[in-house]
Parts: sequence; structure tokens; C-alpha cells
Amino acid sequence: MKNNYLNTSDIRLKILKLLFKSKASHLGSNMSVVEILTAIYSLLDVEKIKINSSDRSRVYISKGHCACATYSVLNSFGIIDDATLSTYHSNNSLLAGHVSHSVKGVEHSTGALGHGVSVALGTAIGLKSKKYDKNPLVFTLCGDGEIQEGSVWEAFMLAGHLKLNNFIVLIDYNKISSITDTNKVVNLEPLDKKFSSFGFKCVEVDGHNIDSISKEIINRDSDKPLSIICHTTKGKGVSFAENDPIWHYRTLTDELYQQALDELKNN
Repeated sequence: MKNNYLNTSDIRLKILKLLFKSKASHLGSNMSVVEILTAIYSLLDVEKIKINSSDRSRVYISKGHCACATYSVLNSFGIIDDATLSTYHSNNSLLAGHVSHSVKGVEHSTGALGHGVSVALGTAIGLKSKKYDKNPLVFTLCGDGEIQEGSVWEAFMLAGHLKLNNFIVLIDYNKISSITDTNKVVNLEPLDKKFSSFGFKCVEVDGHNIDSISKEIINRDSDKPLSIICHTTKGKGVSFAENDPIWHYRTLTDELYQQALDELKNN
């Protein structure tokens, strides 16, 4: 297992600066996924992603509104250059507020929640049919509110039926869906048992512990898809935004930006 992980505080600083510069929202959603994305890309052959190799592993960002975090992580792994990243959410930029396949390293445009899972599943099935020497993996990152959508469970049911051991679902379980607690909208629990009943190996981890996430990916079963329930904090690293639903929408003022900047620099 790799242990030379990128500094996630540096990635959060990138996200913060981009969101402030562009006056964009979704601070909470972006900060909660940093370690999840870092764990995924730390295990992949990034050079294959850079050259768009047909046998590359794929990452689908089904919760497309964490675009700023996605682009910041891709930049940290050398997939997106600094000049491109600096255009985030600007006029005429390809780097919009939801991920777009027009951006290098992004497999699919998402924003309408629930769609990315099905596309990822189709990709996993297609890669299996190619019979590559090395089994390319397909990751899909979902929000906890997103998996209240019916289409995701149709995809999960088929993945379990087909025993797709190259299909890995990571749930950003930050407990907040848009403007309120996720389980006040529709209670997901017992989430682990739901996945298990659909034929997945399902594990729960600290979603801010890269080692824990990586270990579960490496130790996945050989005859089942994998679901990793990542318990996270929405707004992680920015005290006034942590676990506050309003930071799904609110933009940073000068004063709050400086406070968040100081906190992340001193972390």
C-alpha cells in the first residue's frame, strides 16, 4: 500500500482559494471528499489516466457538485495543470461548478444526481468484457443524499447479481442532504445491510482516513462489488462550515475567507 499521500491540507487550501476567487458555493460538499479522492487516485496508475489508455481504471464523480475538490485533486496528481485549475468557475472555462467530461481526467459529466452510478456500472461491465490482463477498476463517488434516488439501487442490484469485483462504490456519508439531515429526508439505515443484501461486500470507515479507505480497496473480495461507507464531516477543516447545511449554498465573505485560510494554514 502506498503511504506517501499528498498533503490534504494543501488540497483544501486550493479548494478554498478557488471557491473564494470564483464566488462559488458547495464549500461543505467539496471539503468532505478530499481524503476519499486522494485515496482513490493514490492507488491508480495516473499515467494511464493522463494518456487516456483504454485499460485505465475509471473514476466517476456521481456527486458532481464536488467539482472543485475533484479538479484540485486532479491538479495535485498532475492530471490538470495549474493554469487550467485557476480558471475554475470563470467565464468561458471548462471547469464549471459540476464536473464535465470536457476536462482532462473526468470520465462523465454529472450534476443530475443518481446518473453517474449507472454509467459507472456500464463501464465496469464493458471493461470486464475486454478481458484485459490487469483488471481495471471502476470507482463511483456518491453523496449520501444521492443514494435516495431509485436508479442507484437498480444499478446496485445488477452489480451484485453480476458479481462485479471491479465495481467500487464510495459513499460520502456526511449526514447532510442539501439543507437538512440526510436521514430526516429518507432514512438510509441500516445502510450496510442494504448493500450486503444486494450482494456487495460493504464496509464502514472514517472517510478522512486515507489508509483505512485504501486498505479496504486493496482487500476487496474477488467475487463481489465493494461498497465503502465513508463517514465524513461536511465542511471538514473549516470550523464555521462543519456540519452546517447552509454551506451547501453559501459563498465566502472576505472575513470568513480569511478565517478559513488561517485555520487551514495552521492545521
